[in-house]
Amino acid sequence: MPCDKETVNCGVACTVRNCVHHTGENSCSAPVVTVGEEKAVTEAETRCATFRSRPGCR
Repeated sequence: MPCDKETVNCGVACTVRNCVHHTGENSCSAPVVTVGEEKAVTEAETRCATFRSRPGCR
């Protein structure tokens, strides 16, 4: 399926279904994606700082 650059960050894959930016097709619709923990040393210490919980999800 072609990437709709108007609504999706084409190079960002996301499987976090309870995020408001999750498209339902494992893509991200956030206009900008920020990956955080500036002092990370390992992959496990990083996180998506753009994540916002979808209403009704925990």
